[in-house]
Amino acid sequence: MTSDNGKKLYWLIIASGIIMLLPNNLRESLYLNFKYVLDGQIWRVISGHLTHLSWTHWLFNMAGLLLLQRLYGKYFAHWHQFVALLAFIMIAVSLGLLIFSEELKWYGGLSGVAIGLFYFAAIKDYPRQKIFNALALATMSLYILLQQFSGERIEGLVDGISVAARAHLFGAIAGLLWLLLLQLWNKAQQKI
Repeated sequence: MTSDNGKKLYWLIIASGIIMLLPNNLRESLYLNFKYVLDGQIWRVISGHLTHLSWTHWLFNMAGLLLLQRLYGKYFAHWHQFVALLAFIMIAVSLGLLIFSEELKWYGGLSGVAIGLFYFAAIKDYPRQKIFNALALATMSLYILLQQFSGERIEGLVDGISVAARAHLFGAIAGLLWLLLLQLWNKAQQKI
C-alpha cells in the first residue's frame, strides 16, 4: 500500500478539534486527571493529550502540528508505525507526569506529544538536513532545559493558562526513547 505522504498529523488536529466542540463537562471527563486514572479511568492517559483548556491553547498546539507536518510529515507516513509512536509518546508523557510530577494534578494538551514527535522526526531527518535539524534540536533542547528551572508550571502567554514544563521534557525523552527502541528492534531483526 502506498503512503499518503504522512498526513497523519491532520487527523490529530481533526480529533482534537472535535473534542474541543464537546460540552465542558464531557471534555473534563477526558482530561488527564491523575486521581481518576488511579481509580481506573485509563482512557485519560490518551484522551488527556487530545483535550485543551481553551481555543487559544488548541490553536497554539495545532500550529505546532502543522509545522511538524510541513517539516517532517513523511516520517509519519504509515498508519501502524504512526499509531504505535503516538501511543508510546502519549503513555510515556502521562506516566512521567503521574510518577514524577509533584504539583500537577491534571493535564490537558498536545504540546508534550508534539515535542516527542518533533524529536523523533528531526533526528530521523538529521542526515538529510544536518545544519537545520541540529539548530532546531539545540533550540528546542535549550527551551525545554530553561523551562525545567522555572518549575513544573510556567505562566502561559494567554488565557491565564500555565504550561506544564515537565510534559515537554517527558515528550522529548519519549521521542528519543522510541528511536532507541526502533534501533534495537532493527538490529535484532537483522540477526534473525
